[in-house]
Amino acid sequence: MSYMRAIVVKEFGDANVCQLIRDVPIPNIQHREVLIRVYAAGVNPVDTYIRSGSYSRRPTLPYIPGLDSAGTIEKVGAEVTKFKVGDRVFTVNTITGTYAEYCVARADFVFPLPTNVSFEQGSALGVPYFTAYRALVIK
Repeated sequence: MSYMRAIVVKEFGDANVCQLIRDVPIPNIQHREVLIRVYAAGVNPVDTYIRSGSYSRRPTLPYIPGLDSAGTIEKVGAEVTKFKVGDRVFTVNTITGTYAEYCVARADFVFPLPTNVSFEQGSALGVPYFTAYRALVIK
């Protein structure tokens, strides 16, 4: 079994409940999922609401926080055809959290990251970008 480093939340509260754990098993993927090597993770207000326990949707504890990330495809599920290992991508939602070296996402929540966009910029394309787009364009 392979391991990764991840921020793990074992109880709801302020930022002090976030713990760096160095031996978290790298998650397995299903047929329609991808494993992403995370190079940058977005930190959004909703992440803090979830961590504090004040958000309407509470994850089962313990959990790895984070919804947005950018990185490269490490592994693809058997039914995934739009990505291959090594592709640069960003996510807008994940199954496992993004505050980790690896995360799992459904392939339909993963998008190609252009080479002229950094991983740091890509990690802000999920919640922040689509929230702004919805507010400014869709209204």
